[in-house]
Amino acid sequence: MAKKRSKIKAKAKKNSRKKKGRGSLGVLIITVAIIALVIIISKVKSGPAVKYIKSDKIAEWGTTGDKKGQLNSPRGIALSPDGAYIYVAMLNNNTIGKFKLPANPADDWTVATVWGAKGSKPGEFNEPSGMSVDQAGDVFVADAWNGRIQKFDPNGKFKLEIGGTKAGFYSPRNVMIDRYGLVYVADTGTSRVHRFDIDGNRLGNPSGGTGKSLGKFMEVFGLAGDSKGRIYVSDEGNRRIEVMSGDLVAQAQIKVKAWETNIPLWPMLAVDSADRLYAVSSGTQEIVVFDTKDKNFKYIGTIKFDMKDKPLFQNPLGIVIDKQDNLYVTEIASNKVMKIRPVFE
Repeated sequence: MAKKRSKIKAKAKKNSRKKKGRGSLGVLIITVAIIALVIIISKVKSGPAVKYIKSDKIAEWGTTGDKKGQLNSPRGIALSPDGAYIYVAMLNNNTIGKFKLPANPADDWTVATVWGAKGSKPGEFNEPSGMSVDQAGDVFVADAWNGRIQKFDPNGKFKLEIGGTKAGFYSPRNVMIDRYGLVYVADTGTSRVHRFDIDGNRLGNPSGGTGKSLGKFMEVFGLAGDSKGRIYVSDEGNRRIEVMSGDLVAQAQIKVKAWETNIPLWPMLAVDSADRLYAVSSGTQEIVVFDTKDKNFKYIGTIKFDMKDKPLFQNPLGIVIDKQDNLYVTEIASNKVMKIRPVFE
C-alpha cells in the first residue's frame, strides 16, 4: 500500500511539473506576442525612421538692418527666370529686395533695387509674405494685411492688383505661378485657395474653407506645383499637405510628421526638377522631402545637417529652387539667405 501511495505521489509531482512547464511556456508566448504587438504599434504610430539627407552649404548672404538691401525678417523668396537675380520679401520693413547673385558663391550679392514702404497704396505693403515670378519676369507678392496680391515688373514698377476686398481675401500669405502661367493664391485667413489668370481674372470658384476633411483646410499657406500640373498646399492646422488638381479638386493628403508636435510657422513648399516636394519645418529647423512620382508620396528624407553633421538652419521659412536643383532658403532668425545643395544617394 505504501509503495502504491509513493507511485501516486511521484506521478502527481510529474504532472505538476508538466503543468508548470506548460504554464511558463504559455506566459512566455503571451509576453513575446505583447512585445511584438507593441513594437508594431510603435512603428505604425511613429511612421518611417528619419533619414537625413546631407547637404552642401554653398553660400550665405545678407546683413541685418533697415538700410537699403539689408534683410529684416525675410520671408518669401523667388528667382528671376534666368536665375541671375533673387527677390526677397522683408516683413518688418515692408519692402522687396532684388539682388544680383554672384558668379562665385563665395562673393557677396549686390543690391539691384529695393521697393516698397508700409501703406495701402500701389507699391506699398502691410506684411509682404510669399512671392512668385512668372516667365516674363514679373513679380507677384502676397500683401497679407492689405488683402491683395500685387504684380510688378522686374524692377518693381507696379502693374496691377489681384483680389482686394472684391475677391473676399483675408490675409493672403502666398502666391504661386504654375508652369502654365496660372496664378494660385493661398488666402490664409479664410483657408481657401483661389485661381486667376496672369492678368488677374478669376478662374472658377475658390476651393477649401475651414475643416478637417479632404478638400478643407485649417489655414493654408505654402504652395507648389509639379510637372504633372498638380498643386500642393500646406495645411498648417491639420499638419498636412493637400494634393490638388490644377483646377483645385482635392486628390490626396501627405502627413508631415515633423509638423505633428511643433507649430509649422507658415510652412513653405517647393518642387525640384525631379518632382521632389520640399516642405519647410521651421519649428524643427529642417526641410522634409517627398517623392511625388510615388503614388503614396513616399518620404525620401530630411534636410537638417551639412556634410560635416553641423545643423544648417535656425528658423528656415521661404524656399525656392533653381534649375540646377540648388535650394535658396530664407532664415528669419539670422536675417540670411542660404544656398544649399542636397546630396541624394
